[in-house]
Amino acid sequence: MSDGVVAGKRPKTISRFEEQGPRNMSLTFPRVLHAPGLLYRSLTCTNHTGYLLFLPRTRRFCAITISSVSKSSEELMVVVGGGAAGIYGAIRAKTLAPNLKVVVVEKGKALSKVKISGGGRCNVTNGNCVDNMILAEHYPRGHKELRGSFFKMHSPMDTMTWFSDHGVELKTEDDGRVFPVSNSSSSVIDCLLSEAKSRGVILLTGKVVTSASSIARGKFTVRVEKQTADIVEYVEAEYLLIASGSSRQGYSLAAQLGHTIVEPVPSLFTFKISDVQLAELSGVTFTKVKAKLKLDTMQKNVPQLTQASSCGYFYL
Repeated sequence: MSDGVVAGKRPKTISRFEEQGPRNMSLTFPRVLHAPGLLYRSLTCTNHTGYLLFLPRTRRFCAITISSVSKSSEELMVVVGGGAAGIYGAIRAKTLAPNLKVVVVEKGKALSKVKISGGGRCNVTNGNCVDNMILAEHYPRGHKELRGSFFKMHSPMDTMTWFSDHGVELKTEDDGRVFPVSNSSSSVIDCLLSEAKSRGVILLTGKVVTSASSIARGKFTVRVEKQTADIVEYVEAEYLLIASGSSRQGYSLAAQLGHTIVEPVPSLFTFKISDVQLAELSGVTFTKVKAKLKLDTMQKNVPQLTQASSCGYFYL
């Protein structure tokens, strides 16, 4: 469930926290991340402190509200995006480092895309492509990332095991798609939100992270804006996890932190068709499809496209 590739400086990914907590940790350094989320770690650790900033007249003066949920002695991790990657990343961070304060900032409703995925059933992963090398063959523009360090550490089988261990019974259909037995995405959503809550993850909705910068003392300054009010917050954090999927927000934040961006291209998109007869076919899938696209604004037709893949589908 990820989009986009960010390259440049070497983002650091938590691989293991020792018993002493987040100040003593083992780190790995992938050169490129196929972004289910980008985790940046500052070079040194100092105590988190809230502060009051005076903003321009077009904005209210605002104390740091996120820091009100974090004690000054606690290290803070801000997660940008409350989708599947952001929520799971927050859960994983709290699992590895229970004393780490983790706050997820989501501009809309958490896990909203999970709710509608798979025709409302939530296609968790693919059970036919348990080998990462085979899975990568079906992603011509992302095969290098699928062969990288992330999928060596966390494969589709690891995803299935995690949900099964957390009470979501799964089934693999003949075409390889994995769904909850309930045939409802709510099973996956409830599992993720329940686990996040039990771990102590804090979820803030209706807010958006608009900028981020590295500062002295080995921290990050994160600017958070509330969408429904003229309020801006500035937060200091030791960790920043960008899990915004294909949103331009994530690419902007990565660029602000010194990364160069490889311009993404669509891999999954929708056609808006006015034919009401197709509405009854919503949710139908095909493994092999030929599609011809004709644009009213173009004199010539776009070449016919064919999709044939044991791991890919065309959805109505």
